[in-house]
Amino acid sequence: MKTLRIYIENSVIGGYFDDEFKEPTQALFNLLRDGQYIAVISSHTFDELDNGAPDRVVENLKTIEYEAHIISDEMLRLTEKSRKNHIRKLS
Repeated sequence: MKTLRIYIENSVIGGYFDDEFKEPTQALFNLLRDGQYIAVISSHTFDELDNGAPDRVVENLKTIEYEAHIISDEMLRLTEKSRKNHIRKLS
């Protein structure tokens, strides 16, 4: 059975140390560390982390397994085109 992947971004990553969000975020990180889920992180999130995230946030990210996904210019163009044409994926 494939391991479920969960997209996380900076509010989740930084929430680990935030008093308001640390309990659920730390629980999620424990599940990620235990291999129950794999985090998916976009290149945009990494760019934001590189532009001023506290060291402890960056270091904590190294404690989990994740897949890095590069967001290309073509993806951005297609996203904008979809938004303009009101195209949405049905789930």
